[in-house]
Amino acid sequence: MTTTTNEQNPNVLSFQSALNAGYQPREYTYEKDDIPTGEYHVILDFMIWAKKLPAIDLYCSIKQTGQKIRLTVFLDKERSYKLHQTNVAELSFGVTLVVQVDRNTNDNPTLNKISRPKAAPKI
Repeated sequence: MTTTTNEQNPNVLSFQSALNAGYQPREYTYEKDDIPTGEYHVILDFMIWAKKLPAIDLYCSIKQTGQKIRLTVFLDKERSYKLHQTNVAELSFGVTLVVQVDRNTNDNPTLNKISRPKAAPKI
């Protein structure tokens, strides 16, 4: 699938570009009761610029269950889309990530940590 839409961040698509490339964002839940909390592995399927906020929506599949979820990374005070040293806008589709999701004060799921899984030690 094609991932070119924005010259500054070619990995982050517009909603229409995602549809044109064959992605199905409506298949991914963002309902608070559907998104599990805790630490787990996901596959980054694709990313779309958020519609109403300076943010990137990550469309992911949970590795263990295959559940499709949407998580959001907001623009930080340094004006980048980094979360714990991971520059989200530069991630490639199909990469496996470790995410930590907790609940905020409004009981909504919040992505608190994102990283690449640590490689197994070489024997």
